[in-house]
Amino acid sequence: MRVLGIVGSPRRGGNTDVLVGEVLRGAASHGAHVQTVYLNDLNIRGCQACEACKGGNGYVGCIQDDDMLGLYDDLIAADAIVIGTPIYYFGPSAQTKLFLDRWYSLHYKQDGRRHNKLTGKQMVLAMPYGDDNPFFAGAPNAYGTFRDAAAWCGMKIAAVLQATANKPGEIRENQRVMQEAYDAGKSLAAAGPTP
Repeated sequence: MRVLGIVGSPRRGGNTDVLVGEVLRGAASHGAHVQTVYLNDLNIRGCQACEACKGGNGYVGCIQDDDMLGLYDDLIAADAIVIGTPIYYFGPSAQTKLFLDRWYSLHYKQDGRRHNKLTGKQMVLAMPYGDDNPFFAGAPNAYGTFRDAAAWCGMKIAAVLQATANKPGEIRENQRVMQEAYDAGKSLAAAGPTP
């Protein structure tokens, strides 16, 4: 069982990083192989709408030569993906949205049928926000983006972790969401590899 953690916050040790880490800790406690990627450390360009990834019968992949190429391999190899993003200006962080836009090349046609390299994988979302009210913060907008992406890719959202946290690492004081994060990781590991 492989669980890939994606941290879409520029702040290491911040609330997003802590939540993703707790999910991975729960998964590792039940034998999963876990990996963390910090998007802010990578050189990922935006999708260029070139459609080169749609140029053949079968999976072609993206032709851009940037750090997303290695990350595609990690995404495809993972059984579950934990995506953490702070809510920035009523949606996911720019780093996270850039990453998500590049999923477009994982969708392909083969012999006239639609396929996606992420189909069947589980997703856990970790989305801390600064406002006391998730609606004022924009958390539902971010959730909608991931919900629709998961549906298009044929993925299942296994858990959504949301909580207010402003100061770096403050999320640790919220025992409820920390326990939910750990339990979400255990559940991922218990579900086993993607069939």
